[in-house]
Amino acid sequence: MALQWMILTYLVAAEAAIATLLTLPSPKLLKYRLVSLISLLLQPAIFIVPFSGFQLLDIYWKMEHRLMCTGETCTAAERDRYEKS
Repeated sequence: MALQWMILTYLVAAEAAIATLLTLPSPKLLKYRLVSLISLLLQPAIFIVPFSGFQLLDIYWKMEHRLMCTGETCTAAERDRYEKS
């Protein structure tokens, strides 16, 4: 899961850099070509939004369905599983 978050972090950083490049003042022709180049580069990376949604759902699912071991009714195996999560 750490690899997934690392990939997502790099992609968000790249998008921030691209947004910064696009907002800098530049001649109209240069900006048009830069926008078309960036558009071609980002089309294969369109999976970022569903991937982020999947990550958030995964975190939500793990938080909602983790084992709650608060009383003395837990077995040793359940207690170990709770501590690992």
